[in-house]
Amino acid sequence: MLCKGKRYAFSKVYIDFGDRSIVRDLLLHPGAVVIIPLLNREEIIMLRQYRPGPSKWIIELPAGTLEGGETPIDTARRELLEETGYRAGAMRELFRMYSSPGVSTEILYVFLAEDLSYEGSSHQEDEMIEVIRIELGKAIEMIRRGEIEDSKTIASLLYYVVFVREGAGDLGTRTSGTP
Repeated sequence: MLCKGKRYAFSKVYIDFGDRSIVRDLLLHPGAVVIIPLLNREEIIMLRQYRPGPSKWIIELPAGTLEGGETPIDTARRELLEETGYRAGAMRELFRMYSSPGVSTEILYVFLAEDLSYEGSSHQEDEMIEVIRIELGKAIEMIRRGEIEDSKTIASLLYYVVFVREGAGDLGTRTSGTP
């Protein structure tokens, strides 16, 4: 292990391919969830959140890191409530993806949250978040115009529109298991 922080660690990995070997630095990540909170067929909940990586405010879907012993669906329920104040009556996993497989072990579990009821949010002190309601069509147009720059949000919303909302039904839908 090269370095360990509050949530993540960095490690040097040695990979042997038989005829050659490579060495890489790797971010060890417990995994994370992304939630598409569907208020109705035409409206979703998103966040305007300050992100230190790009050093700016970005528009994204609610998301968060798995914490010790949590299942992805438990994390999705917790993060949805913490970040937006909404509780989902129904939540299902749509798909999984690697965020940056060349440098990280992070896998993202993407959930669709429906039958939402507002209970009040409880943002963490270190989070700068504004909850916004937005029409799904407007969010897709913002992706097209480059106004939504967050890759997990772009992939999640486009997957939802193409494979779930537009009639592909449960293609790729999961309730549990591994990728």
